[in-house]
Amino acid sequence: MCGRYTQTLNADDLATAMSAQDDTGGEVRERYNVAPTTTQPIVTARRPAGDTAAPAGAPEAGGRVLRLARWGLVPSWAKDVSIGSRMINARSETLAEKPMFRKAFAARRCLVPVTGFYEWHRPGGKKPGQPYFIHRGDHPGVGPAGPLLAFAGLYEVWRGGEQPLVTYTIITTGPAVGLELLHDRSPVVLPASVWDRWLDPDYADTDALAPLLAPAPAGVLELYPVGPEVGDVRNQGPTLVERFELPAGAPGPRAAAPAGSAPVAGEPAAADDPSAAAGQAWAGAAGPLDLTLFDDAR
Repeated sequence: MCGRYTQTLNADDLATAMSAQDDTGGEVRERYNVAPTTTQPIVTARRPAGDTAAPAGAPEAGGRVLRLARWGLVPSWAKDVSIGSRMINARSETLAEKPMFRKAFAARRCLVPVTGFYEWHRPGGKKPGQPYFIHRGDHPGVGPAGPLLAFAGLYEVWRGGEQPLVTYTIITTGPAVGLELLHDRSPVVLPASVWDRWLDPDYADTDALAPLLAPAPAGVLELYPVGPEVGDVRNQGPTLVERFELPAGAPGPRAAAPAGSAPVAGEPAAADDPSAAAGQAWAGAAGPLDLTLFDDAR
């Protein structure tokens, strides 16, 4: 899952990196401990017809827009916004089936820009566990230079209050290579070459989009331990992502790994490791998008 992340770029840098028009009104703030129900930037394509949240001068069809949204999806039919606190993540395997996500998957997909996220290593399931900061690795397909990662997301516009409310959820899939021992779910990281296809609201073939929702291969993500302060959502600041020295003898993800398992993120994969082949396949995303993934190109 993904329940806490960082977004430390300003609006200008985000808009430039994602080739988007800034529609945030200067409200993007550096955040080292983003928690559910807070308002954060997302990137969408043109706004759907009837989206009354769109101000004058909103981008036309085909453009990208950086806009603000609240983390925790509230479907248009919900009676109140409280349901959003339970909808911060959406499982990739059931997006096309669940009424909560089905329509958004078909027409309201977004990118969630992040500069890292946190997971806790809990041997034996014991809490609170040791937090790790997971950040961008050196895989060439990720996107523009810098710390930016783009998570796959869905968004909705809820009109049950005085003002329209834009909300979003982060899509999760199986564990990224090297993160298996932290959690059995990871956010979907989309390589830059598929951003346009993912955002296109006129592309509704969800079966063809499903292959994009795969775990990130080796090289996309790296990690290191951080201090326990990140466990309190009130804490902010760059000290939260400073490397934390584990006490002598403390178990880490590598120590718990069974023989023959995938390397922990940030460690090199052996040449004959199956994860290396997965990385090569994802590497194709660094170049032109292979349209054979999509039914309309066959």
